[in-house]
Amino acid sequence: MKYKEIKNLPKPLIKSIVILCIATALIGISLGTLAVNYQLPIWIPLLLSICVLAGAAEFTFIGMIAAGSSPITAAIVGLLINLRHLPFGLAITHFIEKNKLKYFATHIMNDESVLFGLSQSSNELKLSAYWLCGVGILFAWPIGVLSGYVLGSHLAYAKLLGIDTIFPVVLFALTFKALKRKSARKSAMTGAVISLATFPFLPLGIPILMSLFGLFVGRK
Repeated sequence: MKYKEIKNLPKPLIKSIVILCIATALIGISLGTLAVNYQLPIWIPLLLSICVLAGAAEFTFIGMIAAGSSPITAAIVGLLINLRHLPFGLAITHFIEKNKLKYFATHIMNDESVLFGLSQSSNELKLSAYWLCGVGILFAWPIGVLSGYVLGSHLAYAKLLGIDTIFPVVLFALTFKALKRKSARKSAMTGAVISLATFPFLPLGIPILMSLFGLFVGRK
């Protein structure tokens, strides 16, 4: 990706990507403080933020490790959560397959970079937006996680600040508009009931995956 290609992107789009990267860093702060609260060594969240680069899977992995689950079980659950990357890869193939750095491009593939990439009108703009967002998050996410860990380590009552709730609050904000639809509310409520009902019997993280069966409710 060249500077000239980034310069050709519409300024509102660049601004949106920058704002998103800042928001991603804030969510990273949440993950970092959570790792401190669970008394995990700093290398675990930092390594995850660099190598995995997927917030939902990382939050689940750290939560399961803190609850006593084995790393293998936590990793499997994380892989299941990230199965959405399979259709992501198929969706972006047409504009990254001829790129010399296509294997690195798959590493920076996430919800946000795919969204910004696919929403552009031409393959050139798609590629530029995808790379700008992906590389931005590649730096913003680990910086946020490291900042959160340092912040949590130096504040005795970091949990009282509520930083660890940023991620679920952001998820709720993203889905709030969809909950206006009756079918979406049925699916969400059914998924919540399934998750709560299976929580006492299944390993941590699995009840969240079980809640996906709620998607079948309210559908024809």
